[in-house]
Formats: sequence, C-alpha cells, structure tokens
Amino acid sequence: MNKSVGYLKAASLVALIASCNAALAKDLGVIGKSYPIIERDLVEVIHERIQQKTESGELDAMHEGMRDRSKGYARRPPGVSLPRAQEYRAVEINPLYTLDRDITDADGKVLFTAGTQVNPLEVNPLTKVLCFIDGDDPAQVDWLQAYCAKDIRNKMILVNGDFLAVSEQIGMRLYFDQRGYLVERFGIQAVPAVIRQSGKVLYVEEFPIK
Repeated sequence: MNKSVGYLKAASLVALIASCNAALAKDLGVIGKSYPIIERDLVEVIHERIQQKTESGELDAMHEGMRDRSKGYARRPPGVSLPRAQEYRAVEINPLYTLDRDITDADGKVLFTAGTQVNPLEVNPLTKVLCFIDGDDPAQVDWLQAYCAKDIRNKMILVNGDFLAVSEQIGMRLYFDQRGYLVERFGIQAVPAVIRQSGKVLYVEEFPIK
C-alpha cells in the first residue's frame, strides 16, 4: 500500500474521532423546564425529629421501655409450662445413629461407609446429670437443691420461672431451657426430671415430690 494513502486514512480517522468528541462535548442547552429542589435533607429531618423526641421526653421513655423489656427477658426467658410429676417414670433413649450415606473427606476418600452405626455417647459421654424443674414451684426448687445441687458437676435447668430469683436462692450456676428445646428433644412430659447416661444409652426420669 502507498504510504501516502496510509497516512491520509490515518489522518481522516483522527479527524473523525475529534469531530465526534467535539459533538459529544457540545452544550445542548436546557431541555424542558427545570425546578429547584424543595425537599429537605433527610439527615436534617432525622436530627430534628430526634431533638423533638428528646425535648418532649419521648426518647427517654422509649429507652426506659427497652431497658425494662431487656430486664424482663433476662429474669423470665420464654419457657414451657409442664405439670408436676405425679408418679415415677423412666424412658430409655438410645442415641445410636446409622449413616444413610458415605462420609468422605475433601479428596473424596471414604471415611465412613453408609450403614455405619455411631453412638455419640461413645465419643462424648454425658458425665453429669441434667436436672429440670419449674422455677415457679417452690417445692421443685427445694427438690433441686436437695437432689442436684450437692454435685457441682450436675447441670440445673429451669423450664419455666424467674431465672434470677432461683439463681439467687440456690447460689449456683443455673441454666434455662428457652422455648423448651431440650424438653421437646428428650420428650420430657413432667417435672422434676433428670437426664443421665447409663452404659451406652440415656435415661429420662421424672420424679414425684412427696
């Protein structure tokens, strides 16, 4: 190709690009009628509302309400209401689990084949007794102190009641079964009740108070 022709084409391309850029940068003026922004700044409005609620005392009332609700939740978390046990009852729970598929590692190597039976108690035995009571029943609180509080390894658990009041009364660490998760999982039907390990199984026992 003739060099002069090549230079000519290059110069034409540069001129075309320059003309396009000039057209894009051209001030086209105002299209349609414009209006000033009349809406207030949202942050300014929020600050003003907060100031109004502070001056009226509404903000302090809201904070006080939140504190009261938090204290109420800590004192009496959501639990479940169970009847007091009328007779002794014991239920065996066998936690033996059978794998329904192979368990592999990251490289696809089979660690455990489907059909393998696993007993969690053989890996992590329950070395303490779990004691469950209704904290609103003074007789059950007395039972808890007499039956479970003697061994510090035991776990004392409320299914219902005033958590802080019972904690202060027994003077030991106390737990709360919120929304009855353990009650449902282990099928506890009445309290006082305990869960203990015997051999390779668990026993749920419910005790009448005399």
